[in-house]
Amino acid sequence: MKTQILAAIGEKELQPATALNAALAANDRLKYAFSLLQMALDHGEHPQQPAPTLKRERIACGIDDPELDKVVASARMMGKSCHVASAASTVARIADDMRLMAAPVLATNSNGMVARLDTLLGTLPAAKDDLLDPAAISAMTQVGHDRKDSLHRLVMDLHKRLNAMQTELAEENLDGAAVYNLAEADRPLVAAFMSGLKRTAKLKFSHPGLATTATRTGGRLVIQNDLGTTDAHVIVIHVEELAVSVTYTDVHPERLAFFQDMLKSHAVTWESDRTSVLAAGTPFYLATGRYEAADVDGRRAYLEFLASRLVFLIDWNRARKQLRGFLRAPDRIALLRSEADSEIGHRGFLELGGARLVNQAIEVTAGSSMHFGDRLCDVLGDAAALEFLRFVFRTTTEGLLTEVSHGLIRDRIRVTLATHFSNQERQLLRLAGEHAGLIFEIAGSVRDGLQADPDHADKRARRAGRFEHDADQLVQAVREAVRRRPEYAAFIPLLERADDAANELEAANFLLGLDALRGTPLEPLQILAELLAEASQEWIKALGHATQIGRAATEAETEDFLTAIDRITALEHQADDAERTLAATAVQHAQDFRQLHLFTAIGSKLEAAANALKHASITLREHVLEDVIDG
Repeated sequence: MKTQILAAIGEKELQPATALNAALAANDRLKYAFSLLQMALDHGEHPQQPAPTLKRERIACGIDDPELDKVVASARMMGKSCHVASAASTVARIADDMRLMAAPVLATNSNGMVARLDTLLGTLPAAKDDLLDPAAISAMTQVGHDRKDSLHRLVMDLHKRLNAMQTELAEENLDGAAVYNLAEADRPLVAAFMSGLKRTAKLKFSHPGLATTATRTGGRLVIQNDLGTTDAHVIVIHVEELAVSVTYTDVHPERLAFFQDMLKSHAVTWESDRTSVLAAGTPFYLATGRYEAADVDGRRAYLEFLASRLVFLIDWNRARKQLRGFLRAPDRIALLRSEADSEIGHRGFLELGGARLVNQAIEVTAGSSMHFGDRLCDVLGDAAALEFLRFVFRTTTEGLLTEVSHGLIRDRIRVTLATHFSNQERQLLRLAGEHAGLIFEIAGSVRDGLQADPDHADKRARRAGRFEHDADQLVQAVREAVRRRPEYAAFIPLLERADDAANELEAANFLLGLDALRGTPLEPLQILAELLAEASQEWIKALGHATQIGRAATEAETEDFLTAIDRITALEHQADDAERTLAATAVQHAQDFRQLHLFTAIGSKLEAAANALKHASITLREHVLEDVIDG
């Protein structure tokens, strides 16, 4: 043992640091051993599942025994026991490393730790013939607070004590990190890490965590950050030459995936077998990622970036759960990621109440817009809800950092949410405007088709069919929005009438492709098509003007709107007359019955489209005058 050698040569002042380093190394080996046994049991019970090797974990903790990489794959159930290769030697190593890990703690203040250690070591299975009882493995590795004591729980408690001793032993405080036994070349690396950590640490607000210790052991720099209060939430960074490896454990696999995603901008390699359940009952997950820097500047930059991401892991799962009532699962993750990227974070949101903060704003502003069981995204729409929550995250964080009163922050959130609710009218008008644009495209296709080469009629008909399909999708979107907000029910008949126009115009496009129209009736049909194109333009104008009208509408705003509505009615009358002129001309001058049918059928479709637009415009006029201006 290094501590014994140091004592023999009189270097007593180095003994505590060396003992701590040995204890921390034993901690790494113990976690590997618990992982190995637990995964061997899992594979023995479920042999059809892929078997991880844990090779990188084995190498990282300093165990030079490649045969252990085959242990998980070879595990098999034999009756009620599980045969695990090298089980007896693994159990013996656990006992030795438990004593080694406990030694620095027992040497200072055992506080009942000796009896606890002896009791738990007495429960270790004999592992005769490398057979293990699954219940014994579970008892050894369980970590839940509501469960019996276990070796794994003791390892966690010892680790906390060792961290505290490490801080007390620190030779100095380097930019906020408790450090000891550093080489001179380690100092700029620790400084880079702390620079990134301090840049974003303020975003944790009142939450504990992010204490950092650093030392040199085993020929490499080791940096550890506590991340917070959760026992199994640990990050350890090893720096050796240009390689930086990160060992990260977490009880939440979603947060582990989020952490890995935050590092995607760097070429960090994660092996597929890194994420696994390591403990029975209350599992936690472990992953090791490795980054190879191109040069020393790249290594420092990565350490700074890595440290700056840690604050966004604190309370991450709590924030994700708090967002359930407002966003769908992918948008919750997207929000947390975007706010981490912009260095806003989620702790400000939680600090001011989290979901309760938003629910209070909803109670004040939503009125009848939301009902029991509704999520905010169901009412505002996914994009608008996500935009609002981004505002909440930014407003809470920036407000707390600049010491704005909590009352003012809440008022800003309520005002913004009220704006989102009042924007529903405008959003529905925007959908109607998109639908009107498709009507104009189909009407333009009919008009142009009467003047263009008939060889391209099929292409125009297919294009009109796609436009008509898109129009149907918009109608469905409006129906869904009105289902959430029944007070906007007027938009359903409005869009349905307008969609009738799209259907009639698409049918006219189809008929144009059946035969090339010729002769005298072609001119009045072209006039009718021009009227429909103009009417669809006026419909677009009417919807655009409607978006500018509110309860305090000016005379100019309403005049433009009413003029467009009146023009649609006038064009419908002209279309009615033009359709009759077309019918009379076709009866007299159509070259054959086929031509007569096409002229009259297309004219009828166009007149029906004009009539549908007139009815849609009347519905819009009534809604604006009665519900918007007078409402």
